[in-house]
Amino acid sequence: MLFNFFNISDLTAEKLTEILSIDVNKKILKNKNIGLLFENYSTRTRLSFSVGIQNMGGNCVDLRFSELNISRQESFEDTFRAFNCYLDGLIYRTTDHQKLIDAAHYFDKPIINALSDVSHPCQILGDLLTLKENFGSLEIHILWMGDMNNVLYSLVEAANILDQIKLTICSPTQISSPINWKMNSNIQVLTNLDSIDLEKVNCVMTDVFISMNDKDNDEKISLLKPYCVTSELMFKTASSSIFMHCLPAKVGLEVSEEVFRSSKSIVWRQAYNRMVAQQKLLQFIYQ
Repeated sequence: MLFNFFNISDLTAEKLTEILSIDVNKKILKNKNIGLLFENYSTRTRLSFSVGIQNMGGNCVDLRFSELNISRQESFEDTFRAFNCYLDGLIYRTTDHQKLIDAAHYFDKPIINALSDVSHPCQILGDLLTLKENFGSLEIHILWMGDMNNVLYSLVEAANILDQIKLTICSPTQISSPINWKMNSNIQVLTNLDSIDLEKVNCVMTDVFISMNDKDNDEKISLLKPYCVTSELMFKTASSSIFMHCLPAKVGLEVSEEVFRSSKSIVWRQAYNRMVAQQKLLQFIYQ
């Protein structure tokens, strides 16, 4: 059984495969109260968890950070000890990954990372489900364009676990060279696409160029502009290739309007599958 879910690396290949294929019991969360605590903005994650939990018979408790005593004078420890009195689980989005680890000392029910500055494991669960649904397996070549952020970190962790995935990361040297993530031999980092056979790329992924805890940075945006996903790039990939983006998107910056609205773009199916994948995760945790 999985207890807390902070990173994709909390899973083995067997557990990850099981989560993606597990059948969801629509009543498994009956009489369970799951808290949603978001320290910053959310659309898809908050909605997909809220609707998914309710569809499994659970009750969502929306914990508005600004309305809690922790925003005034109550300590972090006492706040999470209070949560522990009432809740059966917690979906927690934070700008500081360490808070997830600290929360687990005071809250002894399952905690799910709903995005931190380090990782976004629920996003990648949904992406893997979408890829498997689209291609029939995960024996695919993914090309990531742009920033090396928390979403990519979780994708790298997934590729480390599932070695049938080939992952190519294309990012400027100024961004990629300081990164010291663990990467297996099925993952490569490049600064340009000259050395890869784009016809064998099944999926092109990207994300916003300015991520969590990044300040607006004109220099970084300028550095990443050449890594925009364009129709010219998509045309060079496999005929059955798809485009994915975790959203929200800065259309016209990391992806062109033409690609984002094209038939190759499956971003809305990807968004829907966030709910499906998270229900599978909840099933796995509470079964």
